[in-house]
Amino acid sequence: MDCRIVTETELPQVMALWDYCFEKKEEPFYQWYFQEYCLQHNLVVGGFSEDDGHLQNMMHLNPYSILLRGQEERVPYIVGVATDPADRGRHLTEELLQSAFRLLRRKGCAFSLLMPAYAGIYQKYDFAFCYRKHVYEMPLDKLVVPVPSGNLWLRHYSFLEKELFEGLYAALAEGYNGLPIRTDFQWRKLLAVHQLEKMQAAVVYHGSEPRGYMFYHIEDKTFFIQELVALTPDAKWALLRYAGEHQSSAEKFYWEAMEDDYTWLDFPEADRAGRVKPFMMARCFDAVQALQRYEVPEDCPDGQVTLLLQEELLKENNSLVTLIADTGSLYLEKAAGDADAVVPMGAFTQLYFGAFTFTQLVEAGKIRMRSYRPELAAFLDALFPRCVNFINEYY
Repeated sequence: MDCRIVTETELPQVMALWDYCFEKKEEPFYQWYFQEYCLQHNLVVGGFSEDDGHLQNMMHLNPYSILLRGQEERVPYIVGVATDPADRGRHLTEELLQSAFRLLRRKGCAFSLLMPAYAGIYQKYDFAFCYRKHVYEMPLDKLVVPVPSGNLWLRHYSFLEKELFEGLYAALAEGYNGLPIRTDFQWRKLLAVHQLEKMQAAVVYHGSEPRGYMFYHIEDKTFFIQELVALTPDAKWALLRYAGEHQSSAEKFYWEAMEDDYTWLDFPEADRAGRVKPFMMARCFDAVQALQRYEVPEDCPDGQVTLLLQEELLKENNSLVTLIADTGSLYLEKAAGDADAVVPMGAFTQLYFGAFTFTQLVEAGKIRMRSYRPELAAFLDALFPRCVNFINEYY
């Protein structure tokens, strides 16, 4: 298979495969994506048959930057992974991923994001869940929250402008890790698709000051919250009570909230408390590069550890490395001999993103220590502390 970046000449094959696997060509998103976005703002890597040149599989690399442990990190978002139906069952995704990861390494990237339809396809390639959400699903008339206090009022918007939302979204950077940076371009893209999908918005104000917003739509008698951002509990309760006032047009309620949302503490019925849903996966394909720009947390003690960073798909990403934290700086040394711990690349990604601590990953069987040393585990827990991650991008 010949893996390469798709050009305009080959775009019709990409469009045909997208139509077969995802949105149909008559749908608004398909038309927007291929008229306004694809190849203009992203890259598509395709695998082409060496026999007749047809497109066998593809993946789209959409550009994103996120705030990862306080630093801006370019993290391409993999979407549109698809294989021609006649070429399925031949394990062609592996070769395409290798090609894409090597391309991205040359561009200075160390991680990618992916939201799986079925995680099992990607777990064998060391993608790992780094984000999760708290899902609420119930009859709309069972949505019971406190009455907000203060001088709050709401306004409905059907025409969406970024000025209404960008300041509130930016405030999330103080409390969440892995948060996508929404530039003017990213806001325009997001809101353009929201408009195509007939998304509505409600903004809650205290006097003239916005305190929260909610993107939502009503479909199949269900009130779907696409995104809810609130600076205070009262603002959140006001938006949820607004949702509850739609019982004439909706019967059910669905909201994928942030993983640390505690709205369920106010529910009178315990069985409405919701569930945790794994959401976004990530994958490191250049661990050494990622560690070279890692900043040691302020309260991390000095120490050192030797890790075997284990990689099956991309051999050049295998590393036996000693990490030395010394007076607030991290140093890397090429190591020899035995490692203190073996860290597969999926677990390393989760550790770096702060999705889980080192100790949690050891207890889950994702990381193996040569011999258990509590002081070593404590050092790594301090070097890679747990974070609360949030992302809400779908393409």
